[in-house]
Amino acid sequence: MSVDEVSWTWDPPEEVGELVVRSFDEGVIAFVEDGVFALAGTTGDVLWSYRDPGRTLLSNVTTDGEHVVLHDEESSRTMLLDRDSGRITYEFSLDMSEYDHNYRVRDDHLSDALKTVSGDSWVVRWQDTVTSHSLEDGGTSWVTSDVAECSSQGSVDSISVRENVVVAATTCYEQPQGQESVEWSEGWEFTSEFVGLDPATGEELWRIEHTVGRMPRESLQREMYVCSEGLLCVTYLDSHDEELSLLEIESPEVTDLGAWNLLWISDDGGQRGLWDTETGAYRIEDLAGNIERESELGLVSMNEGIVQDGHRVGLEGGVLYLEESMEDASAPEGFARFEGFEDSTVLTWDSEESLSVTDAVSVPGAVAVAYVADGRAGVMGLR
Repeated sequence: MSVDEVSWTWDPPEEVGELVVRSFDEGVIAFVEDGVFALAGTTGDVLWSYRDPGRTLLSNVTTDGEHVVLHDEESSRTMLLDRDSGRITYEFSLDMSEYDHNYRVRDDHLSDALKTVSGDSWVVRWQDTVTSHSLEDGGTSWVTSDVAECSSQGSVDSISVRENVVVAATTCYEQPQGQESVEWSEGWEFTSEFVGLDPATGEELWRIEHTVGRMPRESLQREMYVCSEGLLCVTYLDSHDEELSLLEIESPEVTDLGAWNLLWISDDGGQRGLWDTETGAYRIEDLAGNIERESELGLVSMNEGIVQDGHRVGLEGGVLYLEESMEDASAPEGFARFEGFEDSTVLTWDSEESLSVTDAVSVPGAVAVAYVADGRAGVMGLR
């Protein structure tokens, strides 16, 4: 896929705050403060929507891609919507304030917990414990404690839920009593592991060590997301050295990509697009690491603001770069640029107004871009 035009735009029915976009089978899920819109990727037409006016809802798409989850912290009401129709499939009350959902403090700290759903279970973590809830009523199905198996300080840093396994990323390190936290201490000894748990019982299936980084904090800040069938991507939010690791959950086995940043991967994991964060090079390789196609070095200047500060979306035909914000989006330099193997395209807005890109993701039929133009939020489809 390559990009050379703004194919469609979609405006919410009334003024909303910043939009967040996610991919699903038919196109793009656009989250607003009080609900969600499902848009066709090829046209931007609304397929279905769900709103609860007056409420502030936390939201995400589940790991298995089957549902959209909406959670109201004030009432503890939780709803799972069918991704194809928007109808409520499950609804129950669950107080999520008791769970530690993400080690990093941020506004959407519940976001990760909302997506860890597979089959009829919803799995969450708290410190060194993993708990599975039934989607039928929110009741507890199983609890597995001491997942990290540490002699001193230990935690489950993140989890990923698949049909046949729940993967927990854990960290162990010695915390001297009476001292301030040593998690930021460079050179302090720690151990990182990935643990596979049975989704039905919580029993341990496998455990492998994968310790990288210079301090415990780098391990504590790992996050996992599904790359393709049988493959998880592991990111290191507080590391200047570690870019990405790939965890094959069937083996299990971990591969570190070093300076190469994964931009996309095929559904079967057989092909992947990699971007070199140091040189700006882009290449496509197979699962064994054989290079199938590669761009010339220096194709994109790493000193450009659009590369350093903006958004980046990897596609099979090249890389799409989007400015974070512009005072005049109709300027000749454009708000976005596509650098492909064969050509380069600059995209401009059709009017002289400010434009901020808040989110961007490749979806079936387009690249969906959430934006704010002169204070008005919307979504555009680039093709």
